[in-house]
Amino acid sequence: MRKIYILSIILTFISCEGFIRTNDPLESYKYWAGDEPPKEINLINGEYLQTPHFTLEYQLFLQFKSNGDWFNEFIKYNNLKIDTINNDWKSGLDLPKWFNPSKDFIKYSRNQHDEFDRSRYFVNPKNGMCYIFETFGM
Repeated sequence: MRKIYILSIILTFISCEGFIRTNDPLESYKYWAGDEPPKEINLINGEYLQTPHFTLEYQLFLQFKSNGDWFNEFIKYNNLKIDTINNDWKSGLDLPKWFNPSKDFIKYSRNQHDEFDRSRYFVNPKNGMCYIFETFGM
């Protein structure tokens, strides 16, 4: 019994080793995208959390300004659609205080009918302000 207890403690420490958490917008973007941000976007706020699970599990909150071309390409590349259902994607989330897109924003999702895909992407076409909430596996 003592061996099982010691083994469980060791496994707990090993599994916590790869935990990533940052509130830095540049680091958040780099962890999420795996690269430097393009010159067309100006990062404002960010929060990134990645668990040490053997499968990739992360949660990203990002606020930035971009030109319309960059966000339109992002929409096409990720096959995003305007969210018309308005389901409760925020349920159970602890949103950062700065993550507050108003009704002036257009809200996109990958699949608004998938209750497990809560990721949402917001753009204000008037001023280029954008918010991204993306979660995978969490």
